[in-house]
Amino acid sequence: MATLHVRLYGAPACRRYQRLRERLLEAALTTVAQLVVEEINDVSSLARFNPLTLPRLEVNGRVVASRNVPTVAALRRIFETYND
Repeated sequence: MATLHVRLYGAPACRRYQRLRERLLEAALTTVAQLVVEEINDVSSLARFNPLTLPRLEVNGRVVASRNVPTVAALRRIFETYND
C-alpha cells in the first residue's frame, strides 16, 4: 500500500474549501491508499496563488483539483490512480 501526500489549499471560511475538505475526508475513509493530509490555509502561503484557483488539491505534488470541487467518487478514482 502506497502513501499518498495530499495538500489542501484554501481559506477555512470558504464554502468550496469546506466542501472539498468534507469530500476529501469521506473519500479517505474508503480508499485503499494511506493518506497524509496537510491543510494549508494561512494567508502568507495562500498569497502566492490566484484566489480564483482556490480551493486547490494536490496529490504527491500534482494539482488534481482547482476551484471546482470533485465528487467523492472522483476523489476515490484519483487516489486509486496515484496508488498504482
